[in-house]
Amino acid sequence: MHLSSSWLLTLSACGSALFAQPSASDVLKAAREALGGSKLAAVESLTVSGESANGPLLTDLTLSIQLPDKFLREQTLTMMSGAVPGMQNMNPEAMAAIGRPTAVDGLNGEEQWSALRMSPDSQVDIASLGRGVQSQLEARQKDFKRTFTRFLLALLLVDRPDFRVEFTYFGEMPEPEGGVADALDGAGPGDFRIRLFIDQKTHLPRMMAYPAGNNIMQLWISKYKDESGVLMPHLLSWMLNGSETERFDIKKVRLNPKFAVNKFSKQ
Repeated sequence: MHLSSSWLLTLSACGSALFAQPSASDVLKAAREALGGSKLAAVESLTVSGESANGPLLTDLTLSIQLPDKFLREQTLTMMSGAVPGMQNMNPEAMAAIGRPTAVDGLNGEEQWSALRMSPDSQVDIASLGRGVQSQLEARQKDFKRTFTRFLLALLLVDRPDFRVEFTYFGEMPEPEGGVADALDGAGPGDFRIRLFIDQKTHLPRMMAYPAGNNIMQLWISKYKDESGVLMPHLLSWMLNGSETERFDIKKVRLNPKFAVNKFSKQ
């Protein structure tokens, strides 16, 4: 994907105030209407599942959401195409013996947890994988609440009662393939910051940018399809310095599924 330099933004730049500007609330209202209006507002739970590629890892990924504050991310390993942090010293036989483990991250109100579930064909137990894998699970938890909020905004254009994101209008920005986007700056608890780009013609979210260390990560939102009256993106792509670092190809969407009572509790 070619990115014009105008989309490689820092979150501290200033928007133009030469012309009358719409309010952030007006832009968001039009976007939510374009995404489904009353049908979008009626969504209380959601699952999306598909294939994820993140560096050397290929996984089956499922996200389960129960508004307002429950989130489950389940990633089942399908293939490793290179060295995985914490597993660099494992030989091919040991890697094959691992099977298809599932990394699970949960948020159940204020309860946050991560776990690794081994597959039935695995020939090893979790303890034998060592400290490297445990460190990876701990790292997944560090930014999990912020990750949940970004997924909520990308998929449903909503935030959480305990993690409100206030938007202000930044300005108009040219899009890489032509057209114009309205850029909104979002600020949440602590130093949480994002910039959300919404297409002026379709009113659909196109991309959000947020700090990632000393860089700016771009989350591109595309391939919208109608799901029971709600337009849902079917491709999420993370870009850093013009290169894709991760992608999530969404194959299946379920609106308002009924979850088991203990779905989001650590098991």
